Amino acid sequence: MSNIASITLLDEGQTYDLGVDHPDHQYYLSNGVLTSNSHAVMYSFLSFHTAYLKAHFPIEFLLANLMDEIKSNAPKAATNIQKIKNEIRAHQVKIIQPDINISELRYTMKGSDLITGLDAILFVSDDCISDIIAKRPFSSFQDFMSRVDSSKVRANAIQALAASGAIDCFGIPRHLLFLYCSDYRRKLQVWMKKHDTTTETFAYPWATEKPWTIQQTYAMEHKYLGEGFACDTKTAYGAFFLGQSIKIADAKKMADKTQLPSMRVIVKDFFEFRVKKETSKFFGKSMIKMIGEDINGDQCSITIFPDRWEQIEKRMNDIGSKVKFDNGIALHFSGNTNLYEDDFGIILNQLYSVSPPPATPSKAELKAKRISMRVSKKEKSKAPDTPIAVFEDIEDELINEGLIEDQDETD
Repeated sequence: MSNIASITLLDEGQTYDLGVDHPDHQYYLSNGVLTSNSHAVMYSFLSFHTAYLKAHFPIEFLLANLMDEIKSNAPKAATNIQKIKNEIRAHQVKIIQPDINISELRYTMKGSDLITGLDAILFVSDDCISDIIAKRPFSSFQDFMSRVDSSKVRANAIQALAASGAIDCFGIPRHLLFLYCSDYRRKLQVWMKKHDTTTETFAYPWATEKPWTIQQTYAMEHKYLGEGFACDTKTAYGAFFLGQSIKIADAKKMADKTQLPSMRVIVKDFFEFRVKKETSKFFGKSMIKMIGEDINGDQCSITIFPDRWEQIEKRMNDIGSKVKFDNGIALHFSGNTNLYEDDFGIILNQLYSVSPPPATPSKAELKAKRISMRVSKKEKSKAPDTPIAVFEDIEDELINEGLIEDQDETD
């Protein structure tokens, strides 16, 4: 890459970007002068326009950026989404969990509320969303399952909708919807062969299952939505945030190099890299740059230098192999403020304790289940004509004939 040795003003006049087949990707005039003037001017125009929109139409500007990030596959997308949401909340806007009868494809404003779009939910495709929006409103889970297209609204999408709270409107516990939605659909398809869904009610015998804890519900929301609505951070992380600690907003008001004896944050994003400066005493060693978020939702950058990072890795090993440094882990530490070119940050000095993020139910606890409605021969002989006596025989027959689905689609 060429280095700019000097800049000399020649005269004023129209300039153009001249793309040259050059390994530097720079723009050169025939006399060898490097010029990116018009390129820089266009960026300045773009900066002016975006600054104007953010200043005069902040909610609309942030909402447009949020919808763009939702569809992004960039490594920083999750972090950017959280930053944008924090800014939106700072404008006194309440973010509402998704609802299949209310939510649109993307985030939408309703008064002072921001309704989470269905496309923010993991495993819910655009085809699935289009089918739901076209056929709503839904009065019940039976109404929903009988009218949506099973080839578009698949079981894993229904599980995602349940876990994120988007079908809470039906009044059925999320964990039951998650575990039994495939079985419900199969049995409903059998029932619908001889019944009218508009005038009759399908009586599915929901099982009694141990409900998810509030922390597990929060974790499932995080898994499928990227944030939790079930409870606040303090509840989600138990007693970890109960102790005294300095909040990020207060730390930002302090002078450079101020000692911070106690801080508690959640790791929202981080990256590990090696020091490349050969004159540094840490040359070749790993260090961490991370984004920490406190209980109030405020964020800042936190630096962990190699010597501290080595201590943290050792401490993490002492705590146990089940706890690893990753997004969602909570840290209690001491540090000091760090102001560099007007950017606020914190230098981590000593780690006191950690808390893993709230855990989802185990894989075994999330495995799809099936309720048996089969009865014994003795019971059949007593009531051979009752629907329940032959329900699963009919179900098996229809599955074998390919007339109803026999798949959980829960991966």
